[in-house]
Amino acid sequence: MLDKPKRIIVARTDRIGDVVLSLPVFATLKRCYPDSELTALVSGYASDVVSSSRAVDRVMTIEPGESIYSIRQKLKRVNADVILILFPRFKVSFASFQAGIPMRVGTAYRWYSFLHNSKVHEHRKDSVKSEAEYNLTLARTLGCGEVVLDTHLEVDTEALRNVRQFMDSNEIGRFVVIHPGSGGSAYEWGPDNFRSLTRAVADDLGLKVLITGTSSEHELCARTSEGISQSLNTAGRFSLREFIALLSQAELFASNSTGPLHLAASVGTPIVGIYPNNPPMTPVRWAPLTGRKIILTPKDGSDNLSSIDVKDVMQSITSLISVKA
Repeated sequence: MLDKPKRIIVARTDRIGDVVLSLPVFATLKRCYPDSELTALVSGYASDVVSSSRAVDRVMTIEPGESIYSIRQKLKRVNADVILILFPRFKVSFASFQAGIPMRVGTAYRWYSFLHNSKVHEHRKDSVKSEAEYNLTLARTLGCGEVVLDTHLEVDTEALRNVRQFMDSNEIGRFVVIHPGSGGSAYEWGPDNFRSLTRAVADDLGLKVLITGTSSEHELCARTSEGISQSLNTAGRFSLREFIALLSQAELFASNSTGPLHLAASVGTPIVGIYPNNPPMTPVRWAPLTGRKIILTPKDGSDNLSSIDVKDVMQSITSLISVKA
């Protein structure tokens, strides 16, 4: 192990929720090595997530199809002492080796693990603990015994101003966010269930409901809000920074297991998550790191999300809103 590394790269180049669950690594490293520069290596579309964390000093992005040479050149410019490869990818491991990074921490269980000179012998497939804890195993290789389970995100001032202008122009006061999609990352409860939930929130709680999603999920969101005057389809309306700001203003966020669920938790908004029991998707591993959550799974131990009743989700929403700080 290197003594007091000056520059550390943490690589997590997959989806938004995975990136949020890597934030405790940055928080832990910042406490362990407060004078070290921490660089996040992430996919381009997740860059606004890590740049919203106080523990991240620098953000570096890679895109799908980017060459090993290009990645190597980026890594060389950082002149890092250590790289922690949280999400194993050959390109990142090989580029790190070629860039001459002295300490390369990664899994011991890939064919290219010989490129890592500090190997972590831990399988994640059984999903027996949080993804954040799996990530922190790599931070512990640097001697960081005291971990910080913090995923807090700062809300961008300009983004918040834009969101409040949107709320004013649409006469939105207190509101709940319902996010019916998952970007293909998880099983889905379905638009009919989410529409019934939207109607219940609007009718029983008297709250506005914003239906959120990407531009490609506009039709799904339209189906979810169909015929409900107190709902508004905002699919594709906000940038990622604005979306984070929007979530910070919501009374509650409800969705399938997906990245935005973690974003909402990271700005202090109560969440209701709908999860399957399948080990790779279990809430044991993928639930957000917040105490202000209710996670619902099929009671029979299956992955049949349709067995989760709208009444149970509504009851969870009501209980969380009643204790919202």
